[in-house]
Amino acid sequence: MNQSERAERLPYEFMPITGWGRLPNGAEMVQYDAPMFFSFTEHSLLHQYPNMRAECHWHIDLEFTHIIHGHMWYFVNGEVIRLEEGQAIFVNSRQLHYGFTEDGTDCEFSCTLLNPARMSAPTAVYERFVMPLVTDESTPYVVLNPDDVHGSELIGRIVQLHDAKFGRPDGMRSSAVGDMTLADDTAPLTVLSCFYAILRELTVIARERGDDGMHDHAGRHPHVATLAMMVDFVQQHYVHQITLAQIAAAGLVGRTTCTAIFRELLGQTPIEFVNDVRVRAAAELLTTTQLPIATIAAQTGFSSASFFTRTFRRLMHITPLAYRNGMLRS
Repeated sequence: MNQSERAERLPYEFMPITGWGRLPNGAEMVQYDAPMFFSFTEHSLLHQYPNMRAECHWHIDLEFTHIIHGHMWYFVNGEVIRLEEGQAIFVNSRQLHYGFTEDGTDCEFSCTLLNPARMSAPTAVYERFVMPLVTDESTPYVVLNPDDVHGSELIGRIVQLHDAKFGRPDGMRSSAVGDMTLADDTAPLTVLSCFYAILRELTVIARERGDDGMHDHAGRHPHVATLAMMVDFVQQHYVHQITLAQIAAAGLVGRTTCTAIFRELLGQTPIEFVNDVRVRAAAELLTTTQLPIATIAAQTGFSSASFFTRTFRRLMHITPLAYRNGMLRS
């Protein structure tokens, strides 16, 4: 079955439901699940993202992605890791990252964000354990394996966080995926307890591995900071006309270098990245508003409704109207 057929037949059992937006500094703005503290969990399929890739982004939250079925490639600060079914990855605060496919196969996964500053940690605990973790430059990410003692414990906690919102995966219903509340009124306690258990495991891993850090990563790519500036510019200005020269200027590089950095690190041109950002923003409006297609096209930076429709269908393998109707059916 090709991607277009899959999108028509099976696009909406699990939908990405992040309340998408950007802060002035370019950080992803997350619509959290729990009103008393900041956590968010989604259960998604990779084909629901433009080009079967999440948007390259960063945020202050700790991120935990668990591969439920299939496999996924994951980019963190210029490194690319292949994650297999059953594995998970922890991505530290303020790291440039995204998941994607290299072979066109779909992937079912859960993703949980925990805001480390909003987990009710006493000052002494925050300063001794939380701050050292989130500021550890030697630990941009940790791959978690189910056959490892610490990995198994952390993956178990990630599953608990998922179930606190959705219930067990086998019992999920599509109507529950759009519900931005947790499963019951005690679920916030589960989230808090998981946060502290996760913090403990990550601290133990760091101590066991000593000065070498929590894993043997290759180090931050020299162009990541430049890419981050250009990505931030696109995410803040995608509603307007954007040129290659403007993107390059945001990164303080020339157009040729700009294109080379995007191709090397993201596997696409700067303008292709712009279109991905616009399509994701449009998908959010299609599912949360009743705005006409032409209005959504204009509000997300497309020059015309026809160009928007062609671009959306090419990246999402479904028309904007069919995408909206599918969401209404679910």
